[in-house]
Amino acid sequence: MQRSLQYALSISLALSLFSGCAPQPTPENKISIDPTLPVPSLNGSLSDINTIAFEWKAISDPNVSGYSIYRSTPAESNQTLNRIATLNSRFATHYVDDKLTPNTQYLYRFTSKGKENIESNASEMLTVATLPMIAPISFFQSVGNMPRSAKLLWRPHPNTRINSYIIDRLNVNDQKWAEIKTIEGRLNAEYIDTDLKDGQVYYYRVRAITFDKLSTEPSETAKLVTKPLPPEVKNITATTNLPKAIALKWEPSALGDLSHYNIYRSASSNGNYTYYVKLTETMFTDTTKEDGEPFYYKITAVDKDGLESPMASTLTQGMSLAKPHAPIAFDGKIYANGVDLQWTNDDPRIVSYTVIKTTKTSWINRETVEINNIKEGKFHDSSILANTGYIYQVLGVDKDGIRSLPTQGIELIYEIK
Repeated sequence: MQRSLQYALSISLALSLFSGCAPQPTPENKISIDPTLPVPSLNGSLSDINTIAFEWKAISDPNVSGYSIYRSTPAESNQTLNRIATLNSRFATHYVDDKLTPNTQYLYRFTSKGKENIESNASEMLTVATLPMIAPISFFQSVGNMPRSAKLLWRPHPNTRINSYIIDRLNVNDQKWAEIKTIEGRLNAEYIDTDLKDGQVYYYRVRAITFDKLSTEPSETAKLVTKPLPPEVKNITATTNLPKAIALKWEPSALGDLSHYNIYRSASSNGNYTYYVKLTETMFTDTTKEDGEPFYYKITAVDKDGLESPMASTLTQGMSLAKPHAPIAFDGKIYANGVDLQWTNDDPRIVSYTVIKTTKTSWINRETVEINNIKEGKFHDSSILANTGYIYQVLGVDKDGIRSLPTQGIELIYEIK
């Protein structure tokens, strides 16, 4: 049958000119067959992972203007041979088919070209397979519990065609892998991923990349958890009964690698807390300038990697010891022989009194003295002058020397006309 059709020129006969039961080339446009054109004779082929190279014997016939290459993939449902390349020189003897799928079988036939759309009979069918892809990384692991970072380790690929590695990380929110880093050099075997979240789960894999940009299958997935923040500091207490001081105490942190504590302080309950002091003990005494001065505190624990625990949502208030109450029922009378003052006390903290005596030495000038360590609720002042004005006040003093506010002043004068 084939012999009777060798001289037909129409496209309707083109397919039958390629002998055998294997898939036949599908011509593009209108192709006629010239059986007098020499058929390419292949010397052989060489396969790589995604390329196949062919070589054929040179054709000296001047009627040959080049070659056509046809290919099909048996694994595909459509096994028709399709033209994949045209070489426009009869002196060509080599062709490389690239961008193929690794570990895949392909069928090829070659024709020589004449003028315009004339081709020779097809060569014998050549079955060629690409090589399998290079094996993936055989060992890959991660190191977790690191502060906001992850350490990835793998065994350098033994294949010298490997040029680099691509690190993939899984986004746990949308479950999509993303390339995060390319590591150049086959012998490199480590990468540290940074700027991660505290106490977060991460997944990684690595792919080896050849010099011609082919990627192996991913390695096994490695899972890790970054180091969590230290736990919140608990049971913070602050005193309110110390003179010009506030003593803080708190429960020791259970953190195994504790570095120190940070104390933050604010002058108001809704103010900004600013860093105040760093220490390793679980107690601290803060000094104040005023009596009854309040401060608000928050305390955090910091580990040896610099990770800091959250601040407590509740605030801790402390206050220095307030002033004692001022004496009450303060009264005084002036006589020729002196001044008698008396008062009462409703604060058990007071252990002594101080009388403040102000003498009006002129219309403008004043002279003030304090008489301290008065133990009773009365005082007699015999150091007075006639026709001289005096102002008296009294205040209480506790055992720590904290003085109450003075009473309202009493103005007295002994006039002699």
